[in-house]
Amino acid sequence: MTELSQSPFIFLSVFFLGLGLNLTPCVYPMLSITISLFRGAKEEPRGRAFMKALAYVSGMVTMYSGLGLVAAMTGSFFGEWLQNFWVQLGTGILVIGLACSMLGLYQFRLPAWLVPSYQGTAKGALLGFFISGLLVGIVAAPCMGPAVLALLTFVSVQQDIVFGFSLFFVMALGLGAPYLVLGTYSGLLAKLPKSGGWLVWFERLMGVVLLTFGIFYVAIAFKWPFVKWIVPGAFVAGGLYLGWIERSARLAKSFFAFQWVLGAVAVAIGLFFFFTPQGGGIAWEEYRAGILEEAGASGQPVILDFYADWCIPCHELDQFTYSDPKVVKALRSFRKIKVDATSADTDEVRDVIRRFEVFGVPTVIFLDEKGLEVPGLRMNGFVGPDEFVDSIRSSGLENRSGNE
Repeated sequence: MTELSQSPFIFLSVFFLGLGLNLTPCVYPMLSITISLFRGAKEEPRGRAFMKALAYVSGMVTMYSGLGLVAAMTGSFFGEWLQNFWVQLGTGILVIGLACSMLGLYQFRLPAWLVPSYQGTAKGALLGFFISGLLVGIVAAPCMGPAVLALLTFVSVQQDIVFGFSLFFVMALGLGAPYLVLGTYSGLLAKLPKSGGWLVWFERLMGVVLLTFGIFYVAIAFKWPFVKWIVPGAFVAGGLYLGWIERSARLAKSFFAFQWVLGAVAVAIGLFFFFTPQGGGIAWEEYRAGILEEAGASGQPVILDFYADWCIPCHELDQFTYSDPKVVKALRSFRKIKVDATSADTDEVRDVIRRFEVFGVPTVIFLDEKGLEVPGLRMNGFVGPDEFVDSIRSSGLENRSGNE
């Protein structure tokens, strides 16, 4: 290993990165499954509960570290598996099924072959928990792309398979740590005030979030054109439902006031997005073979935006960054080109992905007047308007492109 790969700071940072991934929306399905899985274990010995939780988290760690290792070894486009129609549709249906359970339509139960026994710590029971952790980790994988893109790039540069596996292993440990605690102290779940209407309301809230993401994945699978309106629509419909229609906490006047205010805020946010002008300002060209050579021959700098329909941060870039007047002005002398990596089913798209070693979306690359990538200016994930403009100015590319 290199001296850098031996630094404890690197592994500590990656562990906290894993912890941070628990704040992503795709973790909601994992939380609901975890609660359902460990709810049956009431007052069992703490050591036995820990072994079950450890087996569960080990399944998650195995899935994620294996996924990271394969991506690091192959250098393949991270998130490519999400481009498959059946993966997108299956993920959407699974999440919608979980959402319907949390909305009270039926009681969710894992299949009998998947639910491990709560009696003892027999090998079969621990294997069941391991398989459960392995499978539920897949549900949260769609949120992993933007967060670990820089990590994948770093690992590929190091060209150390052991280091790459160790790094993703530590990141997965950070991701699974809260579930280790949740599973070990699962008895706390049984002590929560089940009769409280606020608990039922909170479960409905999680159901609305799940339903939104389920519909989103189904929409991108069928390439429906209203994808960008799903989240604003969820704010409006969810606000109306949670604020006024859901009656689980109506007897608690103080909580009802909170429920009404939160519903009103959600509806206002949704309407704001509906009535805010979409896009505008930047006219993009679709990538085609030879377009970069044309720009290089004319001495024109280029911004190359790799995106996908299923990529939420890609939509955020279009909504908040590329529509900002400061960004529009900073890019006015650039050749603005988008690369649609939703399916990556053409030789031209696959070639440009390999050429610039793009591991995930969104990835924004800047080329100078000679067609060479500007060092240190590549952007991964969502970048706000101010940071976007500051990065261009600090590189000096804005002045060379003729902008004032």
